[in-house]
Formats: sequence, C-alpha cells, structure tokens
Amino acid sequence: MCVDANAGARAAAREKAKQKAFAFRSEGVKFFNRETTLERQQNLNVLGFSRDNADAYAKAIITQGKGRKNIENAYRKYFASQKVNEGGRSRKFGLAGYQSVLQAESEVQSVLDAIPRNLAYSRQGAVRKFQAANASAKEALGLPPQYGMPVMMPPTNRLGGALQIAQAGLSMATSFYSLPFMK
Repeated sequence: MCVDANAGARAAAREKAKQKAFAFRSEGVKFFNRETTLERQQNLNVLGFSRDNADAYAKAIITQGKGRKNIENAYRKYFASQKVNEGGRSRKFGLAGYQSVLQAESEVQSVLDAIPRNLAYSRQGAVRKFQAANASAKEALGLPPQYGMPVMMPPTNRLGGALQIAQAGLSMATSFYSLPFMK
C-alpha cells in the first residue's frame, strides 16, 4: 500500500488549476463580447464619420446656393430700379446702383471663397471625432485575458507517507509496551 503524504496538497493544486482554467475561459468569453462590441462601435463610428462629412458638404452647397441667390437678388433690385438716361449731362448716372450690386457681389464672393476652407475645417473635425470615438472604443476593449503562471503540482511523497506509517506504528508499539500489564 502506497500512501502519498502530499495527496491533500495535490488535490488542492488540481482544484486551483481547474478554477484558474475556468476563470481564464470566463474572461476569454467576456473579452470576445467586448471585441464584438468594439466591432459594432467601429461600424457606428464609420457611419457617423460619413454622415458628418455629408453634412459638411451639404452645408457648403447650401451656403453656395444662398450666395448665388443673394447675387441674383442684388441684380434683380438693380435692374428693377434702373432708369433710362435721357441724354443728361451727368457722368455718374446709375453709378450708385451699380456700385451697390458690385458690393453685394463682393460680399457674397468672400463668403463663397471661404467655403473650401470651412469645408476642410469641418472634415478635419469629423476625422478627429472619428478617431476619438475609435480610441474610446478600443480603450473599452481592454487587454485580452492572461493565463498567468501555471499552478505548480506538489510532488508525490510516498517515502514520507511510508515514514509516517512507520512512525505511527512505532508510537503504537511504544504505547502498547508502556501499558502496566506489559511490564
């Protein structure tokens, strides 16, 4: 009969290894779920980035259309108030009206000239927003689970077990010989 002195420690080590493997698999499933969430969030971020770019472009088109409409209105107003020069001696006939049209056209043109710059600012803002959202989603992912150091199994100690049995036998024999009727 072989008796292992470390049988209890070995059983505890096996149980600890099972618990560690279970915890690792559990953390692996949680990490997989976070990866799935990351992928979904990145898809939403791409959608948001696309919408931000489309909104910036639409705003630029609307601004351009409003500017052209303002030029059109300035010319309509100018031509509606136009009078016929009946041969007077004035050199400045109708000049003030034409200058107001040119001023309105200049103001609109300055707004139209700023559209590409504003569009670039909007697009850069969309890129930064997209990158920040992706970084936040990646940060929420965290690190993958680590198994860590293995659980060390204590060695079998059959000699120690045999010595314990022998020691128990000797102590029983000693106590048996110390009884009063054995003297």
